[in-house]
Amino acid sequence: MEKKFRGEIPFWLKNKKNSIVYVCSSNRNIDDYFFVLKDFYKGRILRIKKENENGELKKYNYDLLELLKSDEKFIILISLEYFLEDYYSKANSIFIEKGKEVDIKALEEKLIEAEFEKTYMLTQRKEYSIRGDILDIFNINQENPVRIEFFGNEVDRITYFDLHSQLSIEKLDSIELYIDNNKDKKDFFSLMYTSKNKVEYYYENNDILQAKVKRLMGENSDRENDIINKITELSKIGKQIEIQKFTEEELKQFEVIDRIKKLSENTNIIIYSEEATRYKEIFKGYDIKFEKYPLFEGYRTEDKLILTDREIKGIRVKRERFEKKALRYKSVDEIAEQDYVIHENFGVGIFLGLENIDGQDYLKIKYADEDKLYVPLDGINKIEKYINISDVIPEIYKLGRKGFRRKKARLSEDIEIFAKEIIKIQAKRNLANGFKFSKDTVMQEEFEEAFPFTETPGQLKAIEDVKRDMESGKVMDRLVCGDVGYGKTEVAIRAAFKAIMDEKQVVLLVPTTVLAEQHYERFSERFKNYPINIEILSRVQTKKEQEESIKKIENGSADLIIGTHRLLSDDIKYNDIGLLIIDEEQKFGVKAKEKLKKLKGDIDILTLTATPIPRTLNLSLLGIRDLSIIDTSPEGRQKIQTEYIDNNKDLIRDIIITEVSREGQVFYIFNSVKRIEMKSKELREFLPEYIKVDYIHGQMLARDIKRAIHNFENGNTDILIATTIIENGIDIENANTMIIEGVEKLGLSQVYQLRGRIGRSNKKSYCYMLMNENKTKNAQKREESIREFDNLTGIDLSMEDSKIRGVGEILGEKQHGAVETFGYNLYMKMLNEEILKLKGENEEELEDVNIELNFPRFLPDNYIEKNEKIKIYKRALALKTLEELEELHKELEDRFGKLKSEAKGFFEFLKIRIRARELGIVSIKEDKEKRILINFNEEKINVDKIIYLLANKKISYLKFTQTIGFEGDIFEFFDLYSN
Repeated sequence: MEKKFRGEIPFWLKNKKNSIVYVCSSNRNIDDYFFVLKDFYKGRILRIKKENENGELKKYNYDLLELLKSDEKFIILISLEYFLEDYYSKANSIFIEKGKEVDIKALEEKLIEAEFEKTYMLTQRKEYSIRGDILDIFNINQENPVRIEFFGNEVDRITYFDLHSQLSIEKLDSIELYIDNNKDKKDFFSLMYTSKNKVEYYYENNDILQAKVKRLMGENSDRENDIINKITELSKIGKQIEIQKFTEEELKQFEVIDRIKKLSENTNIIIYSEEATRYKEIFKGYDIKFEKYPLFEGYRTEDKLILTDREIKGIRVKRERFEKKALRYKSVDEIAEQDYVIHENFGVGIFLGLENIDGQDYLKIKYADEDKLYVPLDGINKIEKYINISDVIPEIYKLGRKGFRRKKARLSEDIEIFAKEIIKIQAKRNLANGFKFSKDTVMQEEFEEAFPFTETPGQLKAIEDVKRDMESGKVMDRLVCGDVGYGKTEVAIRAAFKAIMDEKQVVLLVPTTVLAEQHYERFSERFKNYPINIEILSRVQTKKEQEESIKKIENGSADLIIGTHRLLSDDIKYNDIGLLIIDEEQKFGVKAKEKLKKLKGDIDILTLTATPIPRTLNLSLLGIRDLSIIDTSPEGRQKIQTEYIDNNKDLIRDIIITEVSREGQVFYIFNSVKRIEMKSKELREFLPEYIKVDYIHGQMLARDIKRAIHNFENGNTDILIATTIIENGIDIENANTMIIEGVEKLGLSQVYQLRGRIGRSNKKSYCYMLMNENKTKNAQKREESIREFDNLTGIDLSMEDSKIRGVGEILGEKQHGAVETFGYNLYMKMLNEEILKLKGENEEELEDVNIELNFPRFLPDNYIEKNEKIKIYKRALALKTLEELEELHKELEDRFGKLKSEAKGFFEFLKIRIRARELGIVSIKEDKEKRILINFNEEKINVDKIIYLLANKKISYLKFTQTIGFEGDIFEFFDLYSN
């Protein structure tokens, strides 16, 4: 048996001469070792751990086969559960090479036989799609799906593509796709014998592994002998590693800077951290070396002591966060058949889909008395999805009547009055003189470099917006809206640091004690190496502690104050506030908001939210508050699988045991303070003894809440039963299953926030809704919306919640009728246009161009499916430049294959439309003699150019209609006129 520190393991493994199979005692160890080896090991690395994803074992099986084919040295980091599984030694695969012919029908039959599901747009593994000449396949063991484009039966192009943008990202000359396994199974040892390399086996923490073996045999009694044989074999040929830890005394010593300095006199110390520059400054003059690297844990060898942020700051370094471009394929604004839509001129109707007439697609809308309106594609910008704010069915008028126009004219006056009020508020905001914060210092840059993740584009944009506001001298009032786990807190942390560096106090106001504690810990972690004093003020503190904090707040020695409503009490006098950060403003009541108004004054305000209430959102959209949206999810963050299940004890037991068996934890939401203790007893009765259960609710003593959360965070509790107290702020990476009982009694945004407590790592996460059979109408609507969670963001959810609950006074009672009549989308569009018009900032409206040229111009159904077509049409007809049009052209050919002739005609039509607008042309028609007739906007026509073309007989002039006649191609005319 060898003893090693955890932090030492990856460095020790990388220097081994042979290939390695290393059986880890936890998934956390697998991940920590993997990330370090990835940076330092020259061979191939494979991590195999139980996550309970669909097809997970098959994926690892394919990865192993791929690995064993290679001559390269390797390290396999594997969990005990999967080490004890059997694996196929061979697998069926399809080899596809560019330039070679493929029988597409036979290939599809193989995919169907291997249980691949056919779909239009791929969203997950084991799906395929055929769209014209394009075949998309998302295989089990590949990170990205593959796109194959054919020319006839010949493979013309092979690329990986991004699942979220659906765009190609990497070209390939060939690819081997594993699609099925045979029946030749072998245990792990036998499979490794097929390797071309010599393999050594290691296993760590024997006591933990033996405890796991005992549990596995209890859960798999039919495999008892098999498990015993495999473990016996491992203990024979493998070497045991026992993980060492620093003593409690050593850890306390490392937390004190002066003790490390003293220790460095006799010990060779190296500090590994992303904050190496800052540590150099702290330990200046001492014989300590520094490495800028985020090592997960320190260790000691005979000749050196390695320290990391884990020992010095007490924080766990997290790794790997990549940018992921998020392109949602469904949102509440998308139009589908049978939806209510509203046309600016004709009012609300029912959308019946697209209809092709004489080579053009029209949007077909049904009005009263079966009247039908056919809207040509270039009128698509006049149509919005009708999102109502109550259950009232909108009034549908008969075409040709003046009812809707009269109502629109009357309500437009109210909108104009409201727009004037908004402009006054905006003007007042812009006049207010705020504190002008300094530009970023070197210390700010160092501090930001220590962020243990790669910022997403959305996050960076929000950070830039906030800094620009703070440095401008105007009073900031910015809302940062981002989904749960998208990195809003880091935006606040950087803003707070900036303010404190300018010697201003920062107040962070949160709705719950739980969230205050979480923020206190997170801000403390980030500010550990800086001279910043953080105070927390909530009911967690004793009366004496509160009095001490209040003194520090008043005398200015508290730089950052974090707290709940207690911060709004009359007995608290702030010294010099420069920044107020409000987390989840919608959680504060009317009284709290009144006190907030008094506190605000001329200080900068930063509000963070995942699901803004409609009023907050509207104020941002209207420019009363500034809005930054973080819409990029961290890479590796997987969709949360949401399922509706019966309230069945056996099923709940299986769900919990499955999560605990993959080393995860479970939130059980039970929103009843009176019955929560009884619920915890009930769970304990039907769960195995080794599963530890605890509970929290808002009426418990603050210290008991803190203790319960601390135990859950540290893995001492497997299940935390909780009321909705946890909907904000709990961030526990290892909790990846949630069960919600009584979901029908919760608001949609509440369910969304609760569900956001899981899925915060790269593990597959599951949310189970225990549904009541006797559902109310609103509960049924909520269930339908929850089923769409994976496609919606927090902003979308706010809009959905508005529909379900009714918004009441969204923008004031006077506007309620206007919103009811026009629907949310058209109302907001009209209000924004009115504001810009009154301010003289409205964009010059693009003139409609009437194009009547005889050629087919539409996207055929066999090229793009109809629902996807409407989205493409809406995007295409909003384009303003030829460069944008070319980008869309490339995207369509990438996603759907070469353009069909009708689709080419559609792009030709768009090109003509854009060029015509640029030149001031309002109509282009073709007469019986195939002559093109062109009319200009009189204010934009270049008279000299027209005279020149007439003199050279390039064009003719039809005097009575003031029309230009041209014989030839319209693009020839564009070139003649513009050159």
